[in-house]
Amino acid sequence: MRSVSSLTERSGGGVVTDAEVRGLIESGQIDRSSPIPLYHQLEYLLRGEIESGRYRPGDTLPSEGDICARYEVSRSVVRQTLTNLTHAGLIRTERGRGSFVAEKKLQERFVQRTTGLYDDLRQMGYEIRTHVVRQSVGELPLPVQDFLQAKRGVQIDRVRSVDGRVLTFIRSLIPESRCPGLETADLEDRSLYQVLADEYGLRVASGRRTVEAVAAEGEIAKHLGVDVGEPLLLLRSSSRDERGEPLEWFEAWHRGDRTMFEIEITPGEADQPFSSVVRLGYGAGEGPAGSATAGADSAPAPPAEGIDTLVEAMRRSRVVAVWRASRYREPAVVARLLAEAGVTVVEVTLTGENALAALAEARTVDGVVVGAGTVMTAADARDAIAAGAQFLVAPVGAEEVVAAARPSSTPVILAGFTPTEVWAAWQATGAPVKVFPASVGGPEYLPILHGPMPDVPLLPAGGVDIDTAVEYLRAGAVAVNVGGPLCPPDALVDGEIDVIGERVKQLRRALADL
Repeated sequence: MRSVSSLTERSGGGVVTDAEVRGLIESGQIDRSSPIPLYHQLEYLLRGEIESGRYRPGDTLPSEGDICARYEVSRSVVRQTLTNLTHAGLIRTERGRGSFVAEKKLQERFVQRTTGLYDDLRQMGYEIRTHVVRQSVGELPLPVQDFLQAKRGVQIDRVRSVDGRVLTFIRSLIPESRCPGLETADLEDRSLYQVLADEYGLRVASGRRTVEAVAAEGEIAKHLGVDVGEPLLLLRSSSRDERGEPLEWFEAWHRGDRTMFEIEITPGEADQPFSSVVRLGYGAGEGPAGSATAGADSAPAPPAEGIDTLVEAMRRSRVVAVWRASRYREPAVVARLLAEAGVTVVEVTLTGENALAALAEARTVDGVVVGAGTVMTAADARDAIAAGAQFLVAPVGAEEVVAAARPSSTPVILAGFTPTEVWAAWQATGAPVKVFPASVGGPEYLPILHGPMPDVPLLPAGGVDIDTAVEYLRAGAVAVNVGGPLCPPDALVDGEIDVIGERVKQLRRALADL
């Protein structure tokens, strides 16, 4: 109890001793002659009952009224005591249900160490169980490709339990070429890092880790045994081997009620062992990063990993082929036809009834980057990402779409027209900004926007056809969105490849002038 008593002062001054605290707990009663404040005495008594095991994790504490009657104290004293116990992490309070003894949180200190969670916890004496729920080879998400410098990799999803309690859902992504056969290795109740070291001679030597609070979603919520929307701690790591080559992209979702991270602070100004990054959305009347106003001198939010890769893909393609129809037929055939003409970025709008299936099928075409368009809600974003979308496009400043895409680092393209809207969209995502409707300002509007904002990649959309596409590109567009003039809705619905093929030939002739 020393850590508690050493922070408590008598009402008349001086520090409470351990002997006084022990005597109080042994008596089990409030001592009104003691200089220790009543709420502190009550806190010691309830702490003692929790630590002795009288109240176990999950048990309900007596009601405020019962505590008042038992210890003959006022309700205000009880409430102050329960507040202190909540801040200490010993209890949790649910409105309308009462106060419960909290589960003891696992304290983790591996945020800045290259050892794995499995190894660290084993050394602490915990019983560790690891269950593999997915182990397969496939195309990596765009942000992961950007870091690992590989298109395909091994994905390993695991659920880890500590002393019988589910703690973490872990996802590791490793280049297929570096670990052939890893997708069939026995990883049940084994350390992945140990397998990498023993069987492939690979060891994590350095990396970058971030910790952020996220909401539980989908299969992750299911595997962790929590409700959708419950707070989780997401640890994301990009790791390199002893030669400095990219080795692993790692994401671990920790139950927030069972985990805490300890960050060790060391002296010195040269080292920066921990830094915080705050990303805020924006709403009506607010500027980027939650400020009241924002000018051209403000720095943009750090772009998500994968955005540079997307921008480069757009620059090479020059055109983003936008599919908008009630249904999409032959998506892989259309994507391949476009790719053969050099149009390698496709946006599949969610207006089609089979949009997600079409998106997934288009992804099977090598060399084509496929995103989802008309993403209006967080649910749309999650569904599109699950289907394999490599970027998302929202026609309005959908803050919830940005938030939903953040855990997977999927780039989000927001729309804007006025300079304020364009700047705010770029600040929120760091991705290209969809200038919509572009036909209102025409190609000459892009240099006006680029004047005060030369670094913002602009993607004109709305009213752009095959003839004007070249004009927008010459005016400084990173690429242009071309929809119906390139891929007519009827042709997409009926699978009229010849019609689309003729439009593709027209586009190729137009772009030849650049």
